Amino acid sequence: MKTRMTGPGARAGVADRVAGTARIVEGPLPPDAAPHPGPRASHGDRMKGQVVVLLPALNEVSAIGQVIDRIPVAGLRSRGYDVAVWVVDGQSTDGTMDVARARGASTFVQTGTGKGNGMRQALDSLLDRSRPGVTNDRVFVMLDADGTYPAEEIPRFIEALESGEDVVLGSRLSGSIADGAISDMNRLGNRILSALASLLFRVRVTDVCTGMWGFREDALRRFGLVAQGFDLEADLFAAVCERRARLRELPISYERRIGDPKLVPLRTGILIAWRLLVRRLNPPRREARWNLPPSTATREEPA
Repeated sequence: MKTRMTGPGARAGVADRVAGTARIVEGPLPPDAAPHPGPRASHGDRMKGQVVVLLPALNEVSAIGQVIDRIPVAGLRSRGYDVAVWVVDGQSTDGTMDVARARGASTFVQTGTGKGNGMRQALDSLLDRSRPGVTNDRVFVMLDADGTYPAEEIPRFIEALESGEDVVLGSRLSGSIADGAISDMNRLGNRILSALASLLFRVRVTDVCTGMWGFREDALRRFGLVAQGFDLEADLFAAVCERRARLRELPISYERRIGDPKLVPLRTGILIAWRLLVRRLNPPRREARWNLPPSTATREEPA
């Protein structure tokens, strides 16, 4: 698979897409694009590890800058971690990528559409990349780029992973939800889907639809993900249960999103329930890690 990737120090590109393909037109980064400020992390004379923050985004120009700014890069570096921020772009047509690059984030432009497709392509590429000089496994944190999830809580996820958990998910329903952030119908649907997931996999979960997750790299490599769209979180939960990974829920706060919602509640709820049922009755083969279709995008490494 070839995948387009850009980052600080690399040359940014604009993809002109015709009939689902990508043609890359090279160009320089904006002059204000720079890496995250501050010294690189150290733990004695060696790196402790790396936190890779993944932000799936589609036309989030109003929110993406605020989300990146809320990532506690300095705090994570003080704990001994280097930090890499990747915006996984679903082919935005607004200025989402310009804002992300100006904040020093690396970008990944997916082939085709769908949150699940984009995240599987990004993970497949990032997990296959060599990591010279990094001695310990990375930890990955995923959260939506719409301003709803608390990026400043990432250190709590890292602490849980450091304590031995394989996967951490943020539960909105166990935490606090801002007025108007979730409709009554969505809240009820989430409770029903979480109950279904708990019943099918015999692992209690209170918020199977959450968009904020943390993973140890060695656990993530064992997952065989197949989701194409908003069934990604159900796919992740099923994979965690199938691989018997150690899972912890952390209560988190949840805010009103910035910008217009992308999902259609009833259709998305049916898709999530279907994904849970299919994964329970017919889990993917262990060796089929991501089950990716052929990609027509191109890949460009950060310098």
